[in-house]
Amino acid sequence: MLSESLNKEGAPGWLKAMRRQGLSRLKELPWPSVRDEEWKYTDISPLTASVYALSTSAQLREKEAFLDYGNGDDINIVFVNGFFSKDLSNMQAVPSGVVAMPLQDMEETSAASFQELFSKENLKGEDAFIALNEALVRHGIYIAMDENVILRQLIHIVHITSTTGEMILTAPRTFLRLGRSSEVTILESHVSFLDDNLYFADALTDIFLGENAVLHYCKAQKESLKAYHIGITRVRQDRNSVFDGFSLAAGGALTRHDLHVTVNGEGANARLNGFYSVSGSQHVDNHTCVDHCVPQGTSNQLYKGILQGSGRAVFNGKILVRPIAQKTNSYQLNKNLLLGKDCRVDTKPQLEIFADDVKCTHGATIGQLNEDEIFYLQTRCIPRKTAVKLLVRGFADDLLNTVHNPSVYQKLNKLLEPAFEALECTG
Repeated sequence: MLSESLNKEGAPGWLKAMRRQGLSRLKELPWPSVRDEEWKYTDISPLTASVYALSTSAQLREKEAFLDYGNGDDINIVFVNGFFSKDLSNMQAVPSGVVAMPLQDMEETSAASFQELFSKENLKGEDAFIALNEALVRHGIYIAMDENVILRQLIHIVHITSTTGEMILTAPRTFLRLGRSSEVTILESHVSFLDDNLYFADALTDIFLGENAVLHYCKAQKESLKAYHIGITRVRQDRNSVFDGFSLAAGGALTRHDLHVTVNGEGANARLNGFYSVSGSQHVDNHTCVDHCVPQGTSNQLYKGILQGSGRAVFNGKILVRPIAQKTNSYQLNKNLLLGKDCRVDTKPQLEIFADDVKCTHGATIGQLNEDEIFYLQTRCIPRKTAVKLLVRGFADDLLNTVHNPSVYQKLNKLLEPAFEALECTG
């Protein structure tokens, strides 16, 4: 059993205790199925039917590809097959006022404070994939910022799955805590540089934002085209904090990202933007939930996707406004562009409002390229394939241009480049 293999590895006592707790819950929790409303459009039976092994190798065979994707000016924190890579990381660049510590290196006294902060009482959500991550966590990362620290340098957390020759399972684990009035940009990438890698990544990220803190956070997923990826991100916001989130899904055979934001302080602002590119037989599922627990909170969600081939996308966006959360202002929109006859999208915007003095709207659109616009470009001597590419790129750039950090913007475009190049064959 995978958990028994982990017990033979050296780890701090608190980390072993987390694994035992996760394993205990995993035995009690059922795997989701299409009979569950939250999983109605995503069948994970291929994922749960597979047999996995834990990786024993942290060797990156595609180092040149990583160096092309990474940036020496960023603070890079790199994991290969679930193992922290000191050689590929530059932790020495972490400035004073910021703690970045691999979980394996965290002692009992340091672990106690952050475990209490990120306990299940503070961050909502419990399911089998959370329990699985805790049962199998190995080398995660804990990042904490002191009060009033403004960091302009990008922190890039990179999870790479490299060739191993067997079906492996990794459990990336990230803890982020921003102190009062601190600010930082963090990109968390889940990538593979070979499209034939077989593996399952079960990722969990917990984020706590103190009063007036500002986090620009991006999760970018470009897994192997044969891989499975389940990602869960849980955010808890204090008073007047800002969560500026962006989610990119461009890889994987079957992937899902659950993003749950708890607006738990008055005046807090949550921005959730996302873009997904689906082609071939890919299946990409995005679930969001913004839980307004206090008055005068603001949230805005905009997710856009392009679909080709027989690809399938799912979007389920939920806005929950509790009775006490008066003066809430919340907006949500999902827009999809279908570029083929066989692709499909299931979109389900949700409003659950239990307060009467609020402004909440939601919507969804599904459409195709406008032939009149294509014809107009053709009359300007632009070939049809190029015209299609320009229009699709414009559809994407409307959202990608909201990413203001140059390094993050560059990396997102690099991950999306193959999808845009493939558009030359469309039409």
